[in-house]
Amino acid sequence: MRRALPEILPWALVVLASTAALWVLQNQPRLDVLLEWKSPVGHVEIVTLVSAICALLAAVVSVVVLRSPNPRLLWLAMSFLMMAGLYAVHGLTTPGMLLDGEYSAVIGFSSRLAFLSCSALLVASAIDWRGRIPNAASRFRGVILVGAIAFLLAYGTTAVLRPEIVPVWFAQSLLVARVQATAVVLLCSIGAIRYFIGYRRSGLPLYGAVTVAALLVAEAQISMHVATTWGGTFWLYHVQLIFGCTTVLFAVVAEYGRGRALKSIEQLTTSDVMSQLRSGHTESIIGLAAALEGRDGYTLGHGERVAALAILVGQQLRMPAPRLRAIAAGALLHDVGKIGIPDAVLHKRGPLDVQEYDVIKEHTTRGETMISAALTGPIERAVVRHHHERWDGTGYPDQLAGEAIPIEARIVAVADVYDALRSNRSYREARSRADAIAIIEAGSGTQLDPRCVQALFAVIDQWEQQYAADHLTYDERRSA
Repeated sequence: MRRALPEILPWALVVLASTAALWVLQNQPRLDVLLEWKSPVGHVEIVTLVSAICALLAAVVSVVVLRSPNPRLLWLAMSFLMMAGLYAVHGLTTPGMLLDGEYSAVIGFSSRLAFLSCSALLVASAIDWRGRIPNAASRFRGVILVGAIAFLLAYGTTAVLRPEIVPVWFAQSLLVARVQATAVVLLCSIGAIRYFIGYRRSGLPLYGAVTVAALLVAEAQISMHVATTWGGTFWLYHVQLIFGCTTVLFAVVAEYGRGRALKSIEQLTTSDVMSQLRSGHTESIIGLAAALEGRDGYTLGHGERVAALAILVGQQLRMPAPRLRAIAAGALLHDVGKIGIPDAVLHKRGPLDVQEYDVIKEHTTRGETMISAALTGPIERAVVRHHHERWDGTGYPDQLAGEAIPIEARIVAVADVYDALRSNRSYREARSRADAIAIIEAGSGTQLDPRCVQALFAVIDQWEQQYAADHLTYDERRSA
């Protein structure tokens, strides 16, 4: 399940390397001077490369925007688009190229505006916006994209033909530079935190790539703010931008190679915990879940609800995100072993006899065997095998007791029992919420871990509002 870490690890090392490079250059002024390279042509080339990468990313995300109504995707596309356009103007207005003179105020202004708009839109893409404005933006997303392109063309034309429109005092103001730099670093930090949370929950490389990109943009802004023109730190900030943009581009290319580039971009907009955790499921988990759905619609719906409740309980117990993701996968498939149980037993009306109950109990070990080839994580296997162990040691299949039962299995056990009580079954109607709570409380310390029970009670309100079975309609397959 933790397979995504190696995919972004090299880029995380790049962040550390760029931080170290900035520290060295600032603490060794002679080295900064030694690396000085006054090359307007080189500046235009490196800026053009950054702009081209951002333009490509903007185009790819825009394709997803045009087919998806989520406004957060629009903000993400706009983030890349504004960086591409405004930073291209920054390159075009390099003194000694299209514009004469030793200094052009518009070049610095364009760069600062590119950083500020890119970081602000990046943060907007990381927040779940609701209300009339986001709805309107989603509805007219095509018009907004075209309008943004028109604005960039108009701005670029004005900057080249009328560069004096930006006052020199404004471009050289230390106060303006400090406010802009502080805002960019703050915004990029917020964006990095939001996307890193999504990465920890989902394990998707694209979340990690955007996180790294946001950090590199923040570092590039710091480098730009403290740099002297043409010095080593000046060129460092351009390199930091290149690596930041390339991080996301490589992640998109990697996802494209797996045939899911557009889907991965859409998943960047998921914000609730359960959706992010589900986004990280492997193809094997998805395949097993599909098999469950084909076998029994109730079993899959039950697994999804148990997973949602187990995540809430796990959060209450302060489980880290990687373990929550493993719990979600294990809970979703905790009944996968029932695929091989005959309908006459699985959906029997009335009590099971001894032989039938023995058949039912086999689903834990059978399920562990089924997922062993699909999941390498011990947590998922432990959940599937041990979710019917009891706190007093009278459960199955291994009669584990107390703390010997893996905590993840204990969490799923309490969620499993509660959802089963609150669901309609072939042999009884759903219990009321009050009755289910009373039964759970009675089983605390014998069937269920008391600590998990208390955590369950703390999150019941939230789960009941979003996931309770009596908010859903489904047809349970019945035996003939």
